[in-house]
Amino acid sequence: MKIKRLFYLSWEDALWDLLIHKKVPKNSTVLTPEFFCVDVENNIRKHGYKVANYPVNGDLTVNQKIFLKCVHKYKPAVVVILHANGITNNLIVNPVWLNKLSIDTILIEDCVHRIIDPSKIRLLRKNHFMIDSLRKVLPLQGSNIWGSGDDLNYPLPPIWQSYKYGLTVTLLWAEMSFYWLLSLLNHRFGFKAEKTMEKGYDLIGDSLLPARGWIIFRFLFDHIDQAWIRQIKRSQIMIYEKLLGKNFKTPYLATDRNEIRGWPLIFDDFHLANIILLNLRSAGNVVYFSLEGCKWTNKHKLLCLPLGPQVRSRDIIDICQIIKTALPA
Repeated sequence: MKIKRLFYLSWEDALWDLLIHKKVPKNSTVLTPEFFCVDVENNIRKHGYKVANYPVNGDLTVNQKIFLKCVHKYKPAVVVILHANGITNNLIVNPVWLNKLSIDTILIEDCVHRIIDPSKIRLLRKNHFMIDSLRKVLPLQGSNIWGSGDDLNYPLPPIWQSYKYGLTVTLLWAEMSFYWLLSLLNHRFGFKAEKTMEKGYDLIGDSLLPARGWIIFRFLFDHIDQAWIRQIKRSQIMIYEKLLGKNFKTPYLATDRNEIRGWPLIFDDFHLANIILLNLRSAGNVVYFSLEGCKWTNKHKLLCLPLGPQVRSRDIIDICQIIKTALPA
């Protein structure tokens, strides 16, 4: 199967263009996990579609039988499978449910929390697409959608379409990146970067017409040393596991150490979660609970600890010490 890629301003812009070209009728249902971005779901509704959720367990896995019951109940035109925090979704690991899914149903493998290695793309069926979000895992703005050449048989939107929207999103990304860079000198700038990031996230996906991505970001993505980034993350995760592994369960396979966006702490105790978050932020760490407001966060909290080339081993040791100090004796 020949793989094709199109490059958009954001994950949502890739989705809007896909729905347009696949002629998905308005008022159709998009089935998303309970652990999903509320802002994206709201934008899906604003674009004229319904949203339904399927349950996600406390360890971010999905029960296949319950998932299939939701597919049968809602009869979605689009199904989204999220690799939450970069952790490989068990529905993709063991896709025995696929033969129960209509071939006309669009299957989106949501890779916003991981870096896609083009050489390892595996499409499971017709109408299976993979979409990433570079700004969530790299200092780049844009989103790749990958699918078969037969399925992605349409061109990118013209560059002038939604140009003002695309330019504004990119300027906010540039401002955010500038503050992230300054935060290496003074952690206070990290919180300014966070505020700008929130403005950008709030704007992304608002345009009714999709925007293509800037070619410079596609070029830079193609030349990123992915192996180097994965090696750094793996070594950093080993430090977290050594220092905190006895205190927290690790809801991922060993093979996911290269893919995870941030080292995950899952809490059912909201009081403890809030204390640890407050202590970390008070010490200058720009961390936050993931996807606050979605149904999953009514019962659990996910805190992702920093990973990547910008993080020093000393930073990780300090973070682990702050967390240990807050844990019950």
